Amino acid sequence: MPERGARLLPLPGARVARVLDPGPAVEPGPADPARLSRLEALRAVRATPRGLTEAQAEDRLAEHGENVVLPLPEPGTARRLRAAFGDPFTALLVGLAVICALTGSIGSAAIVGLLVLGACLLRLHGERRSAAALRALRALAPSTATVLRRAGQSELPIAREVPAEQLVPGDVVKLAGGDAVPADLRLLRAQGLLVDQSVLTGESTPVPRAALDLPPAQPPGGPFDEPQLCFAGSTVVTGGATAVVLATGAATRFGAAHLPGPAGDHGPSVVERGVRRAVLGLIAFMLAVVPLTIGTDTLLHGWTGSLLPFAVAAAVGLTPELLPLVVSTVLAGGGHRLAKDGMPVRALPSVSELGALDLLCLDKTGTLTTGELAVVGALDPFGRPDQEPLRWAAVVGEAALLDGDPGLLDPLDEVLLTAADAAGLLEDAPPVVLEVIPFDPVRRRSGAVLREPGGRALVLKGAPEALLERCTTLAGGAALDQRARAALDRLVEERTGQGLRLIAVARTEREPRLGPHRVAEEDGLTLLGFVELLDEPEDSAEAALALLRGSGVALTVLTGDHPSTALRLARRLGLAPPRVVLGAELAALDPAAVAAAGASGAVFARCTPEQKAQVVRALRAAGHCVGFLGDGVNDVPALRAADLGIATAGAVGAAREWADLLLGGRDLALLGRAVAVGREATVRVAAYLRIALSCNLGNVLSMLAGAVLLPFLPMQPVQVLLQNLCFDAAQLSFAVSGRSAGPGARPARLRWGALAGFALAFGLLNSFSDIAMFEAMRGVTGGFTAPSSEAMFHTAWFTENLVTQAMALPVLYRLSRTRLRPPRPVWCAALLLAVVGLLLPPSGLGERLGFEELPTAAYGSLALVVAGYAVLLGAGRWLWWRFSERAEQRAAATTAAAAA
Repeated sequence: MPERGARLLPLPGARVARVLDPGPAVEPGPADPARLSRLEALRAVRATPRGLTEAQAEDRLAEHGENVVLPLPEPGTARRLRAAFGDPFTALLVGLAVICALTGSIGSAAIVGLLVLGACLLRLHGERRSAAALRALRALAPSTATVLRRAGQSELPIAREVPAEQLVPGDVVKLAGGDAVPADLRLLRAQGLLVDQSVLTGESTPVPRAALDLPPAQPPGGPFDEPQLCFAGSTVVTGGATAVVLATGAATRFGAAHLPGPAGDHGPSVVERGVRRAVLGLIAFMLAVVPLTIGTDTLLHGWTGSLLPFAVAAAVGLTPELLPLVVSTVLAGGGHRLAKDGMPVRALPSVSELGALDLLCLDKTGTLTTGELAVVGALDPFGRPDQEPLRWAAVVGEAALLDGDPGLLDPLDEVLLTAADAAGLLEDAPPVVLEVIPFDPVRRRSGAVLREPGGRALVLKGAPEALLERCTTLAGGAALDQRARAALDRLVEERTGQGLRLIAVARTEREPRLGPHRVAEEDGLTLLGFVELLDEPEDSAEAALALLRGSGVALTVLTGDHPSTALRLARRLGLAPPRVVLGAELAALDPAAVAAAGASGAVFARCTPEQKAQVVRALRAAGHCVGFLGDGVNDVPALRAADLGIATAGAVGAAREWADLLLGGRDLALLGRAVAVGREATVRVAAYLRIALSCNLGNVLSMLAGAVLLPFLPMQPVQVLLQNLCFDAAQLSFAVSGRSAGPGARPARLRWGALAGFALAFGLLNSFSDIAMFEAMRGVTGGFTAPSSEAMFHTAWFTENLVTQAMALPVLYRLSRTRLRPPRPVWCAALLLAVVGLLLPPSGLGERLGFEELPTAAYGSLALVVAGYAVLLGAGRWLWWRFSERAEQRAAATTAAAAA
């Protein structure tokens, strides 16, 4: 039977028969089922109120696919290996290994090949471990739905639980309080249905839904406002319903936001971009310097067979072979630490994005707030504090509690009852309830009829604009004239402008009579006042945001909620937004203006999902490393568009699937720890690149100078490779994770311009000390005329190189005033490298490698050169500090001016 008051559209007999028994598949017409009556909607999806048969459900599952909307399939082992070996730097190393093998340097080729293989396997292991952690999290949240299915056409339907993935269009499902809406649904029956759509719209207030037979004639204002529809991603708060599935998976109203597309193309990570630029710079430098070295030496000393192996050794020496291994080890270590803290990352490069993060966009509802309303006050009609409105609003809630199922109590009534009980307003005996007036989505109010001595009392609560038009007097007996109405409108506007939600409360007395409540009796009410409610922020939000701001991360709020509500929350959490930008205003702003507003901390309110993504893309285009923290389906486009998508612990499945980082708890302070891990990893990679590039560049420049200044090769090819291997082994200490120093004061980014400038400056410094050693050895060997002058020179330069590189390891490790002490493994590696440089040449192995014992005078000259290098190194580091600080101050001033 239809609901009382429902209006059924007359259908011809054939149409009714088709609805009751859809028979063979019929292509649906062009009409949108969302705009049809209930029976027409059933017909459009070829369904009946009794549900589908098992055979029909299987056929439709094969036709439409599973009811899931997931990102691109998780890459397999082969795809991960192709990605690892396809890295430009890895390709460069493979090319060098092939050249070494072709020129007879089998040992060098084997060493480089093993380094490449180790780095790729380590990266593969780290990503597989992160993927396993993500799968474990997904397995914790199974999803089912209650569906009506029949064994055959003549059988009765049976309600049973099935995995939500197996729902198909035409299924008839049942909803109850607490259920997740598994697909886009058209309501057939509904009783007291309230749905939480915050993950879709950003609005924290549940919305009523009713099984209207015909949709409203006036089109809804938003994409999720149709009262007869429920959408995938929302949750039933109270009530129950029976509904037919209109769309599943990617065909749902919000399914398009999950599909692969341009919005989800993050591009290479910060570390990957820095490494690629370094590779291109190295290749260009190598193509210029190595042929120049060979040509110069050939012109001065003639061609020899050892020149080609020496050139290959020089090319290997210029290349930081351990870069893939160090990067993979550091990022895998960071990913492991995050996973242990309950924050798994989808891919290792996301660790470096955490380190470079300089702007974080925040969703409001369910992310910064609990998503639950709380009573913060009550006012009389004149704006003065008064508990009477709260008491009578709680009486209505108590009437609903006494009359119905406690499990179906409206959350708003529960909040009112809790607040009134805490204030001691419910100490009297409960009222005698004659009738409960459920919430009406059209009249936007609910209430109760109570028995009182001498008659009945009608108490109503609801939206202020809906109740005020029914009121004629104010509490205390004053008439509600035009002037009083204007004052009330100003009061409501002022309080809602502060981000509060108001519930108006009114009552009247009526003569006793038989029969149910009539709507006409709701005229002539007395306004008692208002109850003020607020969406409470997360307990950890304020401290977590303060930590991020102190770490140099700018914050901006992107929400679909009311601008006043968003602004009030931002200020309560310690943010100081200079302005509010409405989603409707974004179309008139160019990307630069949007980015400037976001960088200044503006609040973006009333934003659609695509507008959130638009803001994120504008910020990325302005050069920011942008993160987005969200939890709802409406956050998916922004999660995909950001450099780093972060999902909270309570995020819906779609948000978890698209996020790069999952927070394992409600404590937002986890973000600060994640940023600290990311910055620590990025700093380690940057330290390796600084030292490796500067020292290697210095060595190559010295080799070029030696080709001009020396009558022989500066070093034998095997000695070059041995020196490079020792230095690379020492730099493995950068991959050893030490204790984190916290997030630091600013993001850590691999800026190729700064890296190249550093490598050039300190490479020239290193080369200068090498040339000083050349001249010192010229004096020791009598102008290189002694019989063993070549072997002594090779020995001296090998020793000087390893000792000076050992000094550079701890001195240049961290160019920051906040933490100068490198981790202990770096100090140990530096000491061991210096010991190898001093003790290896005079050993028996050194003799086999072409080294020779140095005279005492050579050690004296070597000590002077090393001491001079130490002085220049310290002075260079101080100058670099000053230069970097001034550059950062200029950049900060420029950013502030642009934001202003």
